[in-house]
Parts: sequence; structure tokens; C-alpha cells
Amino acid sequence: MKKMENKSALLHSPFIIDGVRQSVTPAQILGDVSIYPVENGPADNLPPLVDETPDVGPSPVKLDSRKVEKYLSSILKTERIFPMAFAGPYTRALIAKTLIDCIWRLGHFRIGDISLDAHWSWNEQEVGNAAGFFRSVEALGDMLDSLNISLRDFDVSEGPCALRLSADLRPVSDEEELVEQPYTTPDPHMGVAGISGSLHSDEASWIVYVPFDSSPYRLGASLLAQSLGLNPPTAPQIDDADYFMDCFEVVRELVEDGIVLAGATVAEGGLLPALKGMCTGTTGAVLDLSDLKRASADADMVSILFAEVPGVVIQIRDIDFDYIDAELLLQDVAFYPLGHPSPNGGAVRVKASAKTGIQNILESLVQRQGGEGED
Repeated sequence: MKKMENKSALLHSPFIIDGVRQSVTPAQILGDVSIYPVENGPADNLPPLVDETPDVGPSPVKLDSRKVEKYLSSILKTERIFPMAFAGPYTRALIAKTLIDCIWRLGHFRIGDISLDAHWSWNEQEVGNAAGFFRSVEALGDMLDSLNISLRDFDVSEGPCALRLSADLRPVSDEEELVEQPYTTPDPHMGVAGISGSLHSDEASWIVYVPFDSSPYRLGASLLAQSLGLNPPTAPQIDDADYFMDCFEVVRELVEDGIVLAGATVAEGGLLPALKGMCTGTTGAVLDLSDLKRASADADMVSILFAEVPGVVIQIRDIDFDYIDAELLLQDVAFYPLGHPSPNGGAVRVKASAKTGIQNILESLVQRQGGEGED
């Protein structure tokens, strides 16, 4: 087997974070989830990297639901900066996004057939950066271990702090072929994207939202918070690996069986940008988020629309609704029918009425932003 190359002493240095010496190095964490052996680091006595975790906001952030259109426009103009105060939760969300993106690809595979490549671009010039790197590596190692997914390759280079992940089929050795692995297929194969990301114009069809975690909707680490210069105190915590795998497998099966007409990953930006990205110049959507709002009674509408809880939005035929209802309920996977496509010039009309009286009618017409959805 090949060995990983050591491309940065950052991987092998001991870390002291908030006054606590960490028991393992980043290289040791990554070695535990890597397919190939990770070579040993420098022989002895690398100086420890001493750092502290950046502060987060002192109290929850409340935003105006009447400004949804403005918030969406702000997000679409924002380029992601690594949220150092939420390095761990953001890394978990990025892993979830990378895996969910595989759902739309052609082929026959399960989540256990996938491996990831990770590339960190990093520097330690500011307080919190070294701690952020360690927490990112720690979160990646923990989540991959929980999902029984392997890391195929990784490296670290100098540059602005960022993490890029990619996914492909996991290479299998002759020895592994004799061992039954959970969530794998005997003969996996994966191709290019095979599901449209744009809504079909069938007005009777359904737009359905499936969150892949039951985490509360929080705006920490979100593009919305970054675009507005806010510092919310909490981010979504993506930590239920078993539920994530159940969601992945049931949606992947729907895709492979041809039940899904169109689909989009809910990730950076949150639910509303994903919905908006599915619209075309002639086809928009009319949506009612009442059920989702009632299921998330502790969250305001802005958080529900823009918090980055990973999941999917799928479009299905009306005739298939009862089938997916049965399939998702059988797997104890929560889902929310949101509404239908509409020939309204690519706009998304969102309504959320809470019959409990907690939330009044929200009527926000999000005007078409930036052209047609992409296939």
C-alpha cells in the first residue's frame, strides 16, 4: 500500500488549546480513518502549537422575517470564509454536503462504498486558526469513524484557511472483499450526476424536504451570519450518524428507482437558497412551511430558511407521493411536503402559518435571482 506524504508540520505538532494539551496529533487522528498508512512525522520534539478557541456571540440572533428577500440576495453575493469559531460543526456539515451530493450521481452504491479526500489550505497567522485546524481534523475523524467511511487521501498547504472535500468510491483490497461491510454493495459503481437540479413544470408534482439530522435550526457558521457580519452563539450539531445513514440510503434508493424527478442538496446557505436554485426562468414554487415550522417550534422562520442543517429537496410525481410516504415512514425518516412548482416566472413564494398562534402568516415573495437553476 502507498503511504501518505507529510506536507505540513501542522499535521504532526502537538497542540495546546485553551490551556489543555491534546492527547493526539492531527496526523494520528487522520491515520485512524485513512485507508492507507500515514507516515510518521518528524522524529522528536516539535514545539507545541498553543492557541485558543475564538469567542462566539453572547446571545441568540433574531432577524426580521420580512427581510427574507434581502437576506437571500446577501447570501448569493457572499463567498464563504471558514467559520473558525465553529470549525468542528462546519466541518461536519461540509462532510454531510459532500456525501449528500453523491446521492444525485448515476450508478449503484451505498454510503459505505464512498471514501473522501480532504485538502486543508491553512495558516496560523491569527489567534484561533491553529485551534480551528485541530477542531476541523478532530470533527472529520470523528464523523468518518461514526459513518464507517474511510479517508483516501489528505494534505495541507499554505494559504487562506479553507477545507475542500471530494468523494468517490472506496478502493477495496483483496482481503476486504471477503469481509462483509455495513452499508456497502457487492459491486458498486458511481457515475456522473444523473438527476436534474431544476424543477420540472408539473404543477401537480410535490416538492419535499428531507433534513438529514434532527439538529435545531441555528445560524452559527451560516453564510447568512457571515454576510450580515453577525456572530450567533450556536451552530447546527450534525452528530446522529445512524440517522444520517438511514436518510442517505432511503433517498438514494428513491433516486436509483427513478422516483425523484429533480433534487438539490441543502447545505451552504440553507433551505431557501437550495429551493431557489431549483427554479428556472419559467418555473418557480409555491411553498407552505407550516408543518416544518410546527415541528421546529423553537426556531424562527429566518433560522429555518437559512440555517445550514444538511438535507435534500426532492421533486416527485403526485402519483408517487403515497409510495415515498410509506418508504420514509418505514425508515423513521422525517420529511416535509412543502408545495408544488408554479409557472410564476421563477419566483419562490413562501408561506408559513402556525395554527398554534405562535407565528402569524409569513408572505414573502422572493424575486428571481441570478438566472435559471442548473442541471
